[in-house]
Amino acid sequence: MTLATALVFPVPNIVPTLVSSSTPKFQSKLSLLSTISSSSSKPKSLLSSSRLGFQLVACLDSSISPDTCTTSTSSSTRLYVSGLSFRTTQEGLRNAFEKFGNLTEVNLVMDKIANRPRGFAFLRYTTEEESKKAIEGMHGKFLDGRVIFVEVAKPRSELRKS
Repeated sequence: MTLATALVFPVPNIVPTLVSSSTPKFQSKLSLLSTISSSSSKPKSLLSSSRLGFQLVACLDSSISPDTCTTSTSSSTRLYVSGLSFRTTQEGLRNAFEKFGNLTEVNLVMDKIANRPRGFAFLRYTTEEESKKAIEGMHGKFLDGRVIFVEVAKPRSELRKS
């Protein structure tokens, strides 16, 4: 088991620079010092910056590369499901996907004018492994008489670039 210490600051604050891999320059302005425990060599994300207003700024374990530490895995737990029938319900979607793991979010996107599903949804699992199982288990399968497509959801910023 490896232990990694990470500095987490509110997003509006100025990001401190590190003097060395173990001594932060502005430690007195530290909002949260957290020690994370990871059973694998790749550390898990501490916080979702978009929802909680925090940003991971430094890993103090010199054995972990900064790129690995700051890579967020939260986006790979969110799935985009397309090709859904207009008869699909949020409950039916949850029932079809909950066998792959703990669903924390089920968002069946609705057409407000027609008051029916638009044919796609977003799901979020607790772990990346659960979301991978859901992709393998449901991509290209039938749900409510339609073939559905399941993939990792892309952030809106990536969609606007293309």
